[in-house]
Amino acid sequence: MSHREFFRQFMTTAWALVKRRSLSPKVWKAGGADLLNMVMSRFAMMSRQFGSRSIMLIGVGATLYALVLFLSNQMTTQTTSASHDAILQKRWGSPAPSVQIIIVDIDERSLAALAPEYGRWPWHRGVLADGLERLSQAGARAVLFNVMLTDPDKSNPDADSAMEAAAALMRNVSFPLIRLNSANDALSALKVSDLLAKTGDLTNQSDSTVAVLLPLFESMHDRMGVANQKPDSDGIVRKYPLVWSDPVLTMSSIVARTIAVGGGTIEGQPASIALNWRNKSGRYHRLSFSDLISAPANAALLQPFQNAVVVLGVSAPGLGQTKPTAVRALEDDNEILATALDDVMHDTHLRVMPHWLVFLIEVCIVWVLVWLGIGREISLWLNKAFLLIQSGAGFITMISASYSNYLIDLTTCMAFGAGIFGAIKLAQALEAGWSRARPGLRRATGGQGRGVILLLGSRDSQVSRSSALELQKFLESRVGLPRVIRVDDLFGGESFARKVCEDYSCLLCLLEDHEAPGLLTALRNLPVHGQVDVRHLDSSISWDPDTTAFRAFIAPSMLRQCADLLEPTSELSANSGVGVRDLT
Repeated sequence: MSHREFFRQFMTTAWALVKRRSLSPKVWKAGGADLLNMVMSRFAMMSRQFGSRSIMLIGVGATLYALVLFLSNQMTTQTTSASHDAILQKRWGSPAPSVQIIIVDIDERSLAALAPEYGRWPWHRGVLADGLERLSQAGARAVLFNVMLTDPDKSNPDADSAMEAAAALMRNVSFPLIRLNSANDALSALKVSDLLAKTGDLTNQSDSTVAVLLPLFESMHDRMGVANQKPDSDGIVRKYPLVWSDPVLTMSSIVARTIAVGGGTIEGQPASIALNWRNKSGRYHRLSFSDLISAPANAALLQPFQNAVVVLGVSAPGLGQTKPTAVRALEDDNEILATALDDVMHDTHLRVMPHWLVFLIEVCIVWVLVWLGIGREISLWLNKAFLLIQSGAGFITMISASYSNYLIDLTTCMAFGAGIFGAIKLAQALEAGWSRARPGLRRATGGQGRGVILLLGSRDSQVSRSSALELQKFLESRVGLPRVIRVDDLFGGESFARKVCEDYSCLLCLLEDHEAPGLLTALRNLPVHGQVDVRHLDSSISWDPDTTAFRAFIAPSMLRQCADLLEPTSELSANSGVGVRDLT
């Protein structure tokens, strides 16, 4: 049946279904299944017709798709992706939180403990100044002051003076600057060049104005750092910008400034790092602010602060900031800053695979699967190879995420490979279904009439798979695809005799009377002629594998041939070869 004839038949069937509007849902469902069956049968025939070329086309299409993904990824900033979240949450291990990083927490306990003396929040700035002084006395290397002070305390100017003096004296403290929405830049009087002159950051002497919230005291301005973070588009924090950059302002973050005031540097680090969460090895050491203030100068709890980097911030409910991260639904802002500090200080931030490497791996997976799929003998290993590749990729992903700073995320490659594997298996299933004339998959061929049927049987142990496929292709080239059927799954189940019986395979071939002599002569010239038993059936029944009558006519002949071939003492076993036997 030509493509045009098939299309005409399909449209006729569909139109006949549409015209019968009063049909029940059950009949509509059956009609839809019939149309789908017609389409599948056509694809099955095309899959058999193209053979290995259909799998090659899958490989070419998959490669082009991978190339499109690579080019689209090149146009976006490389960062961690949402797929990393599950990996980081389920990984077996993570870096341990550094003992050199401590969080001094203004928590609910601190608010309750200091309320009798200083009242509820906000305290006067002298309390915070005392906290900074105590950290300095304890020997802290650097302090990240994660409390925003923007307006003077008119009720207690002396406390403001104490805080300003503490900021001026303690040079190892960094202070937050808030970058406001860029839509407000035109309303600001502060120029970028003037701001960067205060902090010492590189400047292009831009005359643009920038909207920011500055710390209250002038003595803090030379150690300011941008406190904003940059969550991904889904609102989840996965990375931290060591250098804040937008079209107007490029400036050090508060983490980078803290490293600098502590005598370190971020040189060699990327402008934005993927955070390596300490979610499998505990959390950073925390000390309530009230304990810091009330502890004696020589208290044991102050000893860990010697040469430590401290994050001083608020986490009390209703006051502290929390954000969703890759590993927790809500995380304290101070913990995020501590993680960023740890990653910079110990170079533990996550390194993700470059897009070009992902593309290369995907292409390799595609063509390994294609090679396995089109090979005659090695295609038997396709399932095992796919399972091995998937398992290996998953193991590599988990090992890298758990015990290194390199996240070799092969999940996208695994998903890509699964899609290719599924496409190859579908093509193979359609081809096999067509060859074996599975019910419904010969709808696209139409009737083939009557004629002479040749039954070519052999033992799989004597004829290799590749030789059997070559014989099938030879017959199809001589008489056409619709007139050849392969039967290599005649027996199944768990019978004790199944293993012996499944050694039998056969090919059915429909011929017109005048074609038989020439075909038999050609068969005798094939290398497999000595292992094939050929039998001749003069059939008065129409060649239609979907009918019960055709199957009932063919099945006994196949069973008799199988019995003859498998009988150890039979003449056929002793003298196999192309010899025509009339079974009518």
